[in-house]
Amino acid sequence: MAASILVLSFALGGIVHTASSGASVEDRLRKLEDTEAIRSLLIDYGRALDQRDFVAYGKLFAKEGSWRGGMGSATSPANIQKMVEAGFSKMSPELYENSNHAMTSLDVEVSGDTAKAWSRWLWIVKGADGKPRVERAGHYEDALIRENGQWKFKSRQASTEINK
Repeated sequence: MAASILVLSFALGGIVHTASSGASVEDRLRKLEDTEAIRSLLIDYGRALDQRDFVAYGKLFAKEGSWRGGMGSATSPANIQKMVEAGFSKMSPELYENSNHAMTSLDVEVSGDTAKAWSRWLWIVKGADGKPRVERAGHYEDALIRENGQWKFKSRQASTEINK
């Protein structure tokens, strides 16, 4: 019993030390708020695609932000907007009407006014049988930047791992 208590005290001591060492409460709170703002940005990305709001989609990127993936590559909010509009114009409307982008496994690492993120995505469409069907799936690797007080994509790399 004494050995168990000793092991537990060392384990908990490490946890308490990790939580209290280094950063102030304000710094830790700021990091949590930044992390949550970035998670919202990642979700807003999928929401803008699902709503075909390509203007809002482009505005998620920094003024020198870049996007690379299956549709090509582009730099700047306006050029990214144009690229996505052109990509969707080549698709059958049945493919993307009522589609859903599911963003999962959001991993965010904040460092001051920059951050890195990694996440998974699923593009779910309505199948011929009326049931949900995964059209494509993959992951994103992101560099983010705080620009004018807002988190934006500095670069976004979309990798497709499953393509129907």
